[in-house]
Amino acid sequence: MIFKAFPKFTARILALSIILTLALACGISAEQWTKDLAKGVTLTQIVESQSGRDDTTVPRVINVLKVDPKEPGVQIKSVLGGDRVWDLDPTKGRETIGSIAKRLNAIAVINGDYCNWTGDPLGLHIGGGELISEPYPNRTVFGMTSDGKCLFDRLEFDARIMLADGNWFPIRGINRPRKENELVAYTSRFFTSTCTPSEGSEAVVTTTDLPVRLGVPIKGTITTVNPDRGDTAIPDRAIVLSGAGTGSDFVKENLREGTPVTIEFNVKGSDTTGWEKVVEAVCGTPRLIRAGKISVEIDQEKLKQAFYGVTHPRTAVGVTADEKLVLVTVDGRQSISTGMPLADLAEFMLSQGCVEALNLDGGGSTTMATSFGVLNSPSDGTLRALPNAIAVFAEESSSPSDVPEFTISPPPGPLKSGANVQLALLDASSGRALKPDLTKQAIWSMNGRTNFVDQSGKLYGVKAGQTEVVVRLGSRIASIPIEAIPGSAYKLAARLDPDPADVLNRSTLTATVTDLNGNAIRDKQVTVKVTGGAPDEEDLLTAGDGKASTGVTWDAASGSPAEVKVTASGFPAAVLQRPK
Repeated sequence: MIFKAFPKFTARILALSIILTLALACGISAEQWTKDLAKGVTLTQIVESQSGRDDTTVPRVINVLKVDPKEPGVQIKSVLGGDRVWDLDPTKGRETIGSIAKRLNAIAVINGDYCNWTGDPLGLHIGGGELISEPYPNRTVFGMTSDGKCLFDRLEFDARIMLADGNWFPIRGINRPRKENELVAYTSRFFTSTCTPSEGSEAVVTTTDLPVRLGVPIKGTITTVNPDRGDTAIPDRAIVLSGAGTGSDFVKENLREGTPVTIEFNVKGSDTTGWEKVVEAVCGTPRLIRAGKISVEIDQEKLKQAFYGVTHPRTAVGVTADEKLVLVTVDGRQSISTGMPLADLAEFMLSQGCVEALNLDGGGSTTMATSFGVLNSPSDGTLRALPNAIAVFAEESSSPSDVPEFTISPPPGPLKSGANVQLALLDASSGRALKPDLTKQAIWSMNGRTNFVDQSGKLYGVKAGQTEVVVRLGSRIASIPIEAIPGSAYKLAARLDPDPADVLNRSTLTATVTDLNGNAIRDKQVTVKVTGGAPDEEDLLTAGDGKASTGVTWDAASGSPAEVKVTASGFPAAVLQRPK
């Protein structure tokens, strides 16, 4: 009961103190840097190392952007990959966060909503006031109004086409593949055509009331009807209505050339209003903080409980009591950072002063980039193409007047995965180290194959391949290519698969040797012993992909004990039972 008398800022300080106390008790050491990216935009990077009882290191890398929407020149935008929903290229309209940041010359960009590997965000997307994608059932949406107010809520889609006689039919979606017994609307932000199959009917509504906005009626006229046809071209000043099943029946029975119609797109909030004023919005799941208290809403958003406790790379968006936006990435699935379960993420967002917060897409999607480089270490090893993002624009901070041309000191040789090396900034003319008061203002980033450089210039090896360190200092930028190579062998894995030719009593054994970060180790000797059968080869050597394979012929009697034992120097044996 005493806590009820505490002011909100005291409660936040208490939460942060608890986190720091627990960190110290667990043996966590942390380095932290805070730097100005632009006027009203700061970057804080936290690199934690937790020493366990067995003296192992379990680090965690966190990047935090704090954005003041009230600062003149600051803009926060929800942007589409490739600036459209769909395309015929392999990415289907998706784009990497690094590419978005460069294309838009943004101060910083983070990934947004989940997707199903098309360019269509799964949930609500509003950009510049234009409705692009409808809400996903039961999932929370982050929205920002034109005056900088932030809203978080679960929304219900409410859209319809109305005829002059009062009849109407529901529109179930916008700019996404239609389902059976649905009517879906398409705008030119989707693609040049609807890309739909012929098992439906479509109609073109010509209007001057575009773009589509929540709460704003669209009055138009039917100019084309395509019964039992799909893939209708989408004119710039038109909406194409595509129906399947009952939706197709509505189009064929009610829409004719010259028919006047009215289309409305609305949403209903669970506990908020004012969504018609929202100009930027992205969806995520689950909500993490509600009204200043941790509320990880797994059950309310119909998620599996297993989603709650799993440690993954994470991305989150939140807002503080003084209306500053907080954008966070937590790296994971690699030696430099383990990631976070949702409970820890909620605690962290609370420690940053958030009174509302939402988990966005994570895993290999987690990315924070500037226009010149990537600030975090995405877990896929390369940047993943994604449907949408949150982009921050702002006026550049005043540059130091005494920044000379500079270079980055190269490492002594190739960078091994799992190792690190301290880099320095050197005056290009004298070769001497830059003054500390200058170097502390430098923004370190990377491009190419995923590796990580912290904001002190320490370079960490993660994924093998060609990579690049990029530094911005004032108005100057310098870069240096880096070759990253695999580290020491760390893991032996083995599996048995059915024989590719489906030969009776035959299996294929594959052994894989990787380093700490999953890089392939080649030329590692692997020995195979079989009980109840025989391998085609006993001594194997891993190839460039870290794999070595051989066939196994089992004895005809399937009921007798049978197993494969795979060994390699420095590893416990991997034992596999004969498949049933």
